[in-house]
Order: sequence, then C-alpha cells, then structure tokens
Amino acid sequence: MQGKLRINPWIQIWTSPRQTIRTIVSFDPKYRFWLLSSIYGFPMLLHLMQNFSLGQTTNLYMILILALVLAPFVGALGIMVASGLMMWTGRWIGGKAGFYPIRTAVAWSNVPNLVGIVLWLILVVVFGKELFTEDFHQSAFAGRELFTVSTIFLLQTVVAIWSFVILLKGLGEVQGFSIWKSLLNVLIPFFMIGILIWLLSWLVWVAQGMPVIA
Repeated sequence: MQGKLRINPWIQIWTSPRQTIRTIVSFDPKYRFWLLSSIYGFPMLLHLMQNFSLGQTTNLYMILILALVLAPFVGALGIMVASGLMMWTGRWIGGKAGFYPIRTAVAWSNVPNLVGIVLWLILVVVFGKELFTEDFHQSAFAGRELFTVSTIFLLQTVVAIWSFVILLKGLGEVQGFSIWKSLLNVLIPFFMIGILIWLLSWLVWVAQGMPVIA
C-alpha cells in the first residue's frame, strides 16, 4: 500500500473503533499485524506461565525473555484461529467479510493490552519471581501488596471489557453487523469450542474405562 495512514489508530481505536477499522482495512488490512500479535501474545504467555507456576523451575529473566520471543508467534496463531472461526460462523448469520478484514478487527481490538502489559510489569517489579510460583496464588495479601493486586485486577478487568467492546464494534464494521449480532458472531465459536472441549473430555473419560452416567 502506498501513502500514509491518515489517522493515529493507536489513539483513535479507543473511542472510534468502527471508523478506525474502516480506515485501516481500506489502507492495508495487514498493517502492524505482527506488532499487534506481540501485544496480544505477551500478557497471554505471562498468564499461562503464572498458571503453570513456571517460576518454580525457571528464573524471572528467562520467563520474560521466553514470553517476549514467543509472543508474536503465539499471538498471531491465536488471532488467526479466532478470525477464521468468526469468518466461518459469521457467514451463518449473514456476515460478509473475508479473513483479512476480520483479522484486522480482531488484531486491533488488542490495543488496550498495552495497558495490560504495563500492569504485568508492575506486578513483576513488586513481586519478582514469586509472581510465577504457587506461593503467589496462596498468599494472603495485606497492606501495599493487597492494594497493588486489587487495583491491578480492577484495571485488568476494565482493559478486558474495553478490548471486548472494541472487538464487537470492529467486527460489526467489517461484517455489516449491529453490536448485538457481532456479539452472536463471537459467542457461536466460543460455545463451539466449549462443546468440543467437553466432547474430548468425555471421550477421554470413556477411553479410560470410567463409568458413564446416564
């Protein structure tokens, strides 16, 4: 694509997601995809590493380096899988967008994750390696630590909600949907994945010879 994008999408996406996505899709649907993939993947990997208590066996610097190196690839995979599912299921309810416009909407909905990354780094500074150990989940926080954890949890919730709103509006723009139909477009693959996970769990249960409750 020639020329220069005539808006600052990093700022405008927060308040005008439909117009921002429309402009980016017209300019270049692949614009800043790998950077956005990193922004999505980095906090997601930190969360996974925390859940797996990776700090029990790995030092803090290695955890951060691994998350940073893997972030663009894991983030890109997550965005592309989500985009493909939304394109496929969106057609069932009248969606008209191809893969790249939908991927643009999904990728740019992750801009609020920039705030999420800052929040994670604050936690790393305050708690260090303990953040990625079982002790962190079992800690009874008090004083400054309780305030820090509570405030960051609240801000992470706000970031997640706003990211979801941007996704719904951006998806609505490319698919030609209202925000409610966009919500349906997101929920259908979500429930499909949930049913698939339940079915796989049931098959594993049966394969292990567990009794099936009628």
